[in-house]
Amino acid sequence: MTIRIKQNPSGFNLLETLLASSLLAGAVMTIAGLSARSVSTVRQDQEVEKAWELADMQLVLIDAVGVAAFQSLGKYSGVFAQAEEYAWEAVIQELEIENLFSVEITVRWASGPTIRRIRCQTRLCDPPEEESTQTDTMEQTQP
Repeated sequence: MTIRIKQNPSGFNLLETLLASSLLAGAVMTIAGLSARSVSTVRQDQEVEKAWELADMQLVLIDAVGVAAFQSLGKYSGVFAQAEEYAWEAVIQELEIENLFSVEITVRWASGPTIRRIRCQTRLCDPPEEESTQTDTMEQTQP
């Protein structure tokens, strides 16, 4: 009498284990690559956001001082004191309409091996100083 034992295949064989490990490793590598690219994109977005904030600060400064007064300083480029890795350059043109100026600000910075930049352009009105007009009207009214 011969006794036969039926073997139920339970568990995984070597080929199945290797295939599952390869698929898992591929998925992990893909997710790691996407994560690294995502971190790089977030860093670049932060740099661009900082550049826009600095450009806005420079435009507010020009508007507060007055375009004509800013032009009289003669400084159309520089480095930001609070972020020395960012440099700015201004181009100011007087338009055909009296006291209206076109102001273009370019902000540059190094991001790794590349130089990045943003550029914004706006129009600023620089009305004449009120003190001189008040003095002129006072002189005209006094005998």
